[in-house]
Amino acid sequence: MITPTTVLVRKFRPLLVNIGLLVYLCYRLSNLSTSSPSLMKLFNDWCDSVREWISQVFLHHFFSSSSSSRTLAEFASTAIQICSIISQDIIVLTGILGLLRVVYCSYQFPKVWTWKDRFVNHACQCILNSRSSWSVVNQEIEKVANQFLKEANHMLRKDPNRTIRHALPKEGMEGRILLQELNSCARDETRRCDTGKISGTVYSKGKKHSELMSQVYSLYQWSNPLKPGVWPRVNQCEAEIISMTANVLNAPSSTGCVTSGGTESILTAVRAHLEVYGKRRGILYPEIICGSTAHVALYKACDVLNVRLVSIDCNDSTQSYQLRADRVQKHITSNTIMIFASAPSFPQGVIDPIQQLSKVAIRYDVGFHVDACLGGFVLPFLSDPDIPQQQMFDFRLPGVTSISADSHKYGCATKGTSILIFRSMDLQHASYFPYTSWSGGLYITPTLAGSRPGAIVACAWAALMSIGQTGYTMRANAIVKAARRVAKEISSIDGLKLMTPNPTMVVAFGSDKFNIYRIKDCLAKKGWILNPLQYPAGLNLCLTENFVASDGVVDEFLQSLRTAVDE
Repeated sequence: MITPTTVLVRKFRPLLVNIGLLVYLCYRLSNLSTSSPSLMKLFNDWCDSVREWISQVFLHHFFSSSSSSRTLAEFASTAIQICSIISQDIIVLTGILGLLRVVYCSYQFPKVWTWKDRFVNHACQCILNSRSSWSVVNQEIEKVANQFLKEANHMLRKDPNRTIRHALPKEGMEGRILLQELNSCARDETRRCDTGKISGTVYSKGKKHSELMSQVYSLYQWSNPLKPGVWPRVNQCEAEIISMTANVLNAPSSTGCVTSGGTESILTAVRAHLEVYGKRRGILYPEIICGSTAHVALYKACDVLNVRLVSIDCNDSTQSYQLRADRVQKHITSNTIMIFASAPSFPQGVIDPIQQLSKVAIRYDVGFHVDACLGGFVLPFLSDPDIPQQQMFDFRLPGVTSISADSHKYGCATKGTSILIFRSMDLQHASYFPYTSWSGGLYITPTLAGSRPGAIVACAWAALMSIGQTGYTMRANAIVKAARRVAKEISSIDGLKLMTPNPTMVVAFGSDKFNIYRIKDCLAKKGWILNPLQYPAGLNLCLTENFVASDGVVDEFLQSLRTAVDE
């Protein structure tokens, strides 16, 4: 059974071993008082005694009558003396290396408060794993769990009288009945999303666009890109999506892939960089450097691929929430394979200094992935002179090696597509999964998934083609203008603290005067669903076309926010 003590030993064993080695070395090399000999002197005396004993053995027992034997004995005595000197040098060198390792471990390990949090988390996990033998604790946990389920059902707006099925029906149901049951819920759920009061979630608005997506999906609802010979048009749509996105991001070539979403794009990017910048260079313990605002999908990718994630706290004294290049440079080691930055980040909506990070990536010859899942179809289209052009974040920067952009967000495609673009063909090939020894034949996939819905690919292609550059430019500028207005009004409300000074589509705010989560509860009563943040506590609003295009939504939100603060 894993105990808290075991967790502590596993976490801090390298550091403790090296500290112990250093203390032992200092004790061995330290001179004691003049009344007692030092340990090093005792060691030298012991070596002299061994050398004298060997000389006597050689002289009196084996080679007492030969002059050559004396020479051999003297040679053996000299060899013993040399070995003793080498032994002392080895001890000193080992101590020096131990000291260097202590410094390295202390520098690379997270801050003390992170150690505490990790230890507490592991200790709690150990308690939960061993709770089967604690009947009293089990009962209390079950009570809390049941209460949470009741509250969760209420928060998720689940009908307590709904019918829940746990087995297949004996006889199949008519399609008319199934549609009737789904329509009764779909109308209310869709109507709520169309109000624009939900942060993010649904990024497009308009009946015409929705009808187009439905019609395209129905054309290829049974298609599978794993069989390109059967559906060559789907394969062409996928290639054109990659090419168009690469063009938007100023990539040198159309190398990339279409994934199921931002999480798979990030996981695929990590896997490709692990191969090119890790395994091919013989790195056994690969590391990726990111900021604490990086999307949690990166943590998932590193957990799956066994990569150490070096997370730098972005909530520093300046509260810029950016991954600063100087701090990244201090954490780069010989095991670093990639730097991860956001354009912008999900929590605070801040764009990392991509230009400076690109220079760091070039200097140390490591990969550099830019997570533009939110900004990929917004930042390239900002052209209004009243909106300052955002800093360069794409492949025009030579250090950027890959970018991910979600077409199912501001690309306005149906859910389930994201585009990952690579700078080089090496990374593209590293993202493939080839297996040639399977009895089923040659098996190669461009991403982690095998079979994929071709209808989703067709919808993404149709969305890009139907909106075009003009449509994306209009949407991007409208969203950013609204975000700037919301941010300006929030900064003027007493008690609120703006976290996103120059927003593009995400506006985050907190408070030093009251519990910001109470503001969230008050807004929820008025129909507004905002995303809660932590470290530090805050809320964020991800503006979409629904929020901007709906009449009076911006004014209604600001009024609701002021009312919630007053309450």
